[in-house]
Amino acid sequence: YDVDGDFCVFDPSLNKSDPAKYPTVQDVAGESLHCGEHRYTMPLAEVARAVRKQDGASSKRIGVKRLPVSGLLFHEGYSGAGLLSNALTTFDSTLVISEHDALSEALAACDTLQNRYKVDNCSSAKQQQLVRDIVTLLSRTSETHMENVRNVDKLYLKLQGTSAAYLPTLRSLYLSAPWLFVYRNAEHALAKHMDRKRSKACIKKRRNPSSALSSKSKENEVDLETITHHEVCALHLASLLGVAFHEHEESHTGMLLSYDEHVKGNVDGFVDIILPYLGLQNEIDADPAAVRERVEGILSVRSNTSTRLNPEDHVWNGETIEVSEEVENAVKVFMSQEIESIARV
Repeated sequence: YDVDGDFCVFDPSLNKSDPAKYPTVQDVAGESLHCGEHRYTMPLAEVARAVRKQDGASSKRIGVKRLPVSGLLFHEGYSGAGLLSNALTTFDSTLVISEHDALSEALAACDTLQNRYKVDNCSSAKQQQLVRDIVTLLSRTSETHMENVRNVDKLYLKLQGTSAAYLPTLRSLYLSAPWLFVYRNAEHALAKHMDRKRSKACIKKRRNPSSALSSKSKENEVDLETITHHEVCALHLASLLGVAFHEHEESHTGMLLSYDEHVKGNVDGFVDIILPYLGLQNEIDADPAAVRERVEGILSVRSNTSTRLNPEDHVWNGETIEVSEEVENAVKVFMSQEIESIARV
């Protein structure tokens, strides 16, 4: 593959100091002067080859280790998945890389080439190698430069919401890693996506749809170019629900989590079911009271409050979501089948 990568120096474990303040890798990198002003661009394949060569020479790997992918977190966006990744971050044994652009772009690469450049012969093998190389780079930690990773032995990847369309692709590369998908009340999900500050990313799917969204539009016999913004986003969310449900049913793997039933305020669910499923039972058994306290803390605060002036805004007191008639109609027309399917799980 012929892809350039932007590189800069930052501490990916910074989110351990305050998970709510640094919920994504962009928030973490934003604290790095090097990432802000001194990034450099290099051919990604060359970097990956150099890394593999270095990793193959064990005598030169002092202080550097590669973490196994221990869990994959997918979601439909604005559905509470950040609470799970923030809870994972609080363990000494974990490193959470959340919503990294490079991984999302690599997963969508073939669809992007088809949509923007009409390239029909994108190599799935090369794309998979690109994804593997990016994950390899993300999985390498340096004990010399990052004090917080000395006890880390697990890597968790939280994907961007749109990347759930590529759940089967990523899961096929890391079959031993447990995965989960977080969703929420369909009307609330679409209303959140249609918020003026957020709708741009959702509406972009009109011109650059995933294969799953393209299939969903054909199934519904609609043209993405002619339907409303609400309908495009409803179809997009339906496609993500459909991919997750199908993968769960076909592979008999994964965990489908409703925000309202399994995530929101559910300390017991986190400690007794979700975190053990993600491979953290030993850590929980070592100090269950401390784990419970940390989870309670995560569930009680808002994410990314670093720019809020009022300290009281840091506390989570619930939310009021206004559902418009356009949202109600779009959900009814384009999401009913997926809602019924996933509710049966």
